[in-house]
Amino acid sequence: MNKLISILMLGMVLLSCEERLETPFTKYTIKEGDHYATYAVELLQSDFLSFEAKFDETAIYTSSNEENQWDTNKLFGFSDCNSLHHENSARFGWRWLDGKIDILAYCYVDGNRIIEEIGTTMPGEVNYYQISLTDSHYVFTMDDLTVNIERHKPCDIGGYYLLFPYFGGDDVAPHDIHIFIKRSY
Repeated sequence: MNKLISILMLGMVLLSCEERLETPFTKYTIKEGDHYATYAVELLQSDFLSFEAKFDETAIYTSSNEENQWDTNKLFGFSDCNSLHHENSARFGWRWLDGKIDILAYCYVDGNRIIEEIGTTMPGEVNYYQISLTDSHYVFTMDDLTVNIERHKPCDIGGYYLLFPYFGGDDVAPHDIHIFIKRSY
């Protein structure tokens, strides 16, 4: 009996030392002078999008036009209502302003752009993000902060395509910008 217990305990010790495999972050790079990190087309087949994201020090930038510092860069999201994303969509936005990264809810609802501040982060911090669809709202969650934005009514349910990192507004990336995203949906 003692031999069996010893073997079981050894097995437990070996299993606890086993390296756990974790889904890695995908690094998206917006090249200097460009807007897009990727031109990939991918469908979302869910009523929510959840992920972790972090920025590095490349998220620190100064716009050539001071007013453009307030422009919203795009982090991640999706189109909605079987329409193009400038008609109906929900995504997280960001900008470097006053020594921090502002995180924003960024939507188009029936062609009208809506932007609401959610919270802030800093280079190197990992944050959890989720956009959920209800019949009437987009529900944006960043860690423990939530913002609700009313959706278009009526909304044709169907295909949603993902919207990947994008720099601008008007400006293009002033240098290579790296954004790290780990999807959890």
